[in-house]
Formats: sequence, C-alpha cells, structure tokens
Amino acid sequence: MTYSTAEKPLTKIGVDVIPIKKDEVDRYWDLLKLMVMQGLRHSGDLLSEADLKEDIKQGFMQLFIMFGSLDGYESKVYGVFVTRITDHAQKRQCEVILLAGKDREHWEDQVTLTIEELARANRCDRIAILARLGWKKLGDRHGYKMKNIEFVKEIK
Repeated sequence: MTYSTAEKPLTKIGVDVIPIKKDEVDRYWDLLKLMVMQGLRHSGDLLSEADLKEDIKQGFMQLFIMFGSLDGYESKVYGVFVTRITDHAQKRQCEVILLAGKDREHWEDQVTLTIEELARANRCDRIAILARLGWKKLGDRHGYKMKNIEFVKEIK
C-alpha cells in the first residue's frame, strides 16, 4: 500500500515499454538486475548476468523495460525483456531470449507490439520467443503459433 498526502495522482497511470540504449545499461542495471537474474535462472542459466549485460552493452542484444504506475502515485519496473537479431542462412530472426516481470496483464500486449516493431525495423523475416507454456494464450491472441517444445535435461 502506498500512502500519499497528494489529492491527485502524481503521475500518469499505465505501464510503458521503454528501450534502453546500450550506453545507458549501467544507469538502469541495478533496477533490472533481480528480474534479469530470475529470467536467466528460469531459462536454465545459459548466460551469466554479467555476460548478458556485456552483450547488451556491446550491442549484440537489445534491452527493454516495462515501467510505469498502476495507481498514479508509485512508479516502478514491472518487467524486462531482452532480444537479439540473428542472421541464419535463409532468414533473419528477432529472438526474445529473456522475458520476466509481474502484473503482465498491464504490459503484455505492448511488449508484443514492441517486439513486432523491432523485428520490422530490423528487416527480420520472423520472430522466435523462448517462453513458458503460460504465454500461449498471449501468443494465440497475437497470431503466434507454437512450433516447437524445448525439453531440457541437465547432465551433471
């Protein structure tokens, strides 16, 4: 619960998707680090947080945050996602390699539109999203089809 003496909201209500430029990553990283680490852990720790940060700073990947206010008084980070553009022999692909956050109903459609805009701007032929099965309903709403399921077994 947020307490305020203001009679009117202090900021607009809503969550925006904001691209973070590669030279601004250090400025925002501490706000995003926990969600990034959760996303990396969920995807199997294929990258370290430091490696991901460096790849974004080098321009190999793109970083976006979902930031805003649901009550008009408190602004905060609601999510983060990372993309990369990959050139395959036959197609250029925009890949979503990390997507983590909370209260997703307030930003999921805007994230989808942002990813599609990024893919078009980079002349991609397709978009690939590595996601949990729980994202299927959103994908269905936006015309995405499930092509593969990834099974993973860790070998120690």
